[in-house]
Amino acid sequence: MKTRLFLAAALALSGCGSSGASVPDRFAGTWGADCSSPYVRFASGTIHVFPDGADYKLKSASADAAGNLTVTYDMPQGPARETYVVEGDTLRLDKATYNGTEAAWHKAPMQKCS
Repeated sequence: MKTRLFLAAALALSGCGSSGASVPDRFAGTWGADCSSPYVRFASGTIHVFPDGADYKLKSASADAAGNLTVTYDMPQGPARETYVVEGDTLRLDKATYNGTEAAWHKAPMQKCS
């Protein structure tokens, strides 16, 4: 019996890394300052960056005590880490590191489009 439980647990855990990290539910969906031209979508362990026209598998996604979202993922150019600040019902890309280079953004706050 213990062997079966161990095998079932091992099988359940083996699939955990296959789909990427999940964002907290409140961040799932499409976000944009203008929903007719969204910027980003978080879904099914991926981040879709509309300006890149690409999906990237999330390596990690977490909200801090203030509720701000930090995600990490790999792009063809190297690793990416982005921090989105929550401002009321909006989300704003605040800072990021792309392949070791830091960027400070002054993006317009984004509303949840879907």
